[in-house]
Amino acid sequence: ETMKTYIYTNISILGLLIIAKLSSSFSNMSPFIATIIVGSYFIKNKYHLMLMIFIAQLLSDLYYGVHLSNLFIYISYTFIVIFLYIQQKNMNFYISFINTIYANFIFFSISNLGHYIAYNNNYSLGLLLENYLHGLPFAFNLMVSTIIFISVYHFLLAVSMRQLVKNILRRY
Repeated sequence: ETMKTYIYTNISILGLLIIAKLSSSFSNMSPFIATIIVGSYFIKNKYHLMLMIFIAQLLSDLYYGVHLSNLFIYISYTFIVIFLYIQQKNMNFYISFINTIYANFIFFSISNLGHYIAYNNNYSLGLLLENYLHGLPFAFNLMVSTIIFISVYHFLLAVSMRQLVKNILRRY
């Protein structure tokens, strides 16, 4: 891998993460999650990708505001990245689709717990379950829109596959 390709790849993924984070509403994480999934194929070091994710999230936090529940957002991204690098496989739509399901499940589970802790005055198992039940429409919309964004990424990559293959072959 040439240094030039390495720099372009890193700048591109960081730029996409920042654009995905700041261009969507505070509650729409699907472009960001899709970019994390696709970015994990190109950024070989999970800590490097995590740093880029945290930079983009921090910029978003500065723009939208910082809340206690944001800590759980960072935790969910950490678990998503760990999962993606454990599952590291060749990039294809099927693998990305499966990673989308897992990443959305991780994000929903952890971020909803953060929402429950940050925005409730009373805590009980019943209220926790109610919080997750009320979040199911959000989880469904997040899943569907992340699949759409993953599909767009794969379509764009397929269109430029010839150049992408050349760059990947140069790395190895």
